[in-house]
Amino acid sequence: MAAIRSFICIDVPQEVKATIEGVQAKLRRLPVAVSWTRPEGVHLTLKFLGEVEAARLRHVGEALEAIARDYAPFELVTDRGGVFPTADRPRVLWIGVRDERGILRALVTQVEDALAQQGFAREARPFAAHLTVGRVRSERSARELVRLFLAEEFPSHRFLVTHLILMRSDLRPDGALYTPLHIAPLQERP
Repeated sequence: MAAIRSFICIDVPQEVKATIEGVQAKLRRLPVAVSWTRPEGVHLTLKFLGEVEAARLRHVGEALEAIARDYAPFELVTDRGGVFPTADRPRVLWIGVRDERGILRALVTQVEDALAQQGFAREARPFAAHLTVGRVRSERSARELVRLFLAEEFPSHRFLVTHLILMRSDLRPDGALYTPLHIAPLQERP
């Protein structure tokens, strides 16, 4: 059976996606090669799994259900923009997400631990909560793009996290297509 490219994420509300779409519209006028994230596909990735056998994904869904039972819905807040790896060598434009109560960090640690027990490699880099706005394809002429992006005043959006999603990612020439494979609602036990 074919492997399925997949990841675990949190969805974000429409107003956050609309903010990102507005920023993208301003920046698209610049002559820089950027692959813009489709606003409808914007999400907060908790863990990228890569190509995974379909039968194995059932166990990932079960692990998410178990984790979700330990968490009540919680709030996150969008923050300012940033660039990976650096402003001088931009590859990814992103909007940060603040975890004011530390719940997201604990959740990500639990996801990492549960999936490590299933044989998935732990993420080598520390978790940085962000929403990808676009991927810079050429650093040529990107200086103005980065300057304008980092100067942008992003509205702060508070949003409630209510579920975890195991998502399928199908890469296409016009951008990735995301399909939920499993949704685990948060529901802290009393």
